Amino acid sequence: MPVIASEGLSRRELFAAAAAMGAAASAPAGAQPARDVETSRLVRTALFVSDLDRARAFWSGVMGLDDVLFQGTFTGPVLGRLLGLPADAEVRACILKKPGPAYGMIGLFQVGGRRRIQRVRKRRGTVNIGEGVLVFNAAALDPLIARLEAAGYPLLCPPVNLTPRWREMSFYGPDEVLINVIERPIEV
Repeated sequence: MPVIASEGLSRRELFAAAAAMGAAASAPAGAQPARDVETSRLVRTALFVSDLDRARAFWSGVMGLDDVLFQGTFTGPVLGRLLGLPADAEVRACILKKPGPAYGMIGLFQVGGRRRIQRVRKRRGTVNIGEGVLVFNAAALDPLIARLEAAGYPLLCPPVNLTPRWREMSFYGPDEVLINVIERPIEV
């Protein structure tokens, strides 16, 4: 496997190089880029939660996503088909974001009614195949650490320097969602 020399490269340049190597390694021989498929940047992450109010308090009060794009309840057979739920399922939803464009949002969804959905089984303290890690930038980690401690969310890894320029840390949010925060200037 090739090694990327990191001296003098920014974190963005390192990740771009690593992503390009990964894409090249995983593409079948002779594969062409999907130029006929146009997609936007990531709009939101949808999280199915056990307690919508608790999750909303965390994402708004601790992580600062306090602008509500949508709040309501979904029901009906189309929802059932879309999510593989019974036609009478009821889903409470709240979509949170930072002020500004509707990108990088967190959608919180709690399935109610007679149908109970299963919790994802994963081993805590390590990453798992198929697990997503939500990554954020923060201008400073220390105020976030204080908020996490006050809300009862321990750090999985306290701030470390993965690269010489930026500290980063990881922790679990509600329902064991793994979150990584990098201390660096926030780009709007």
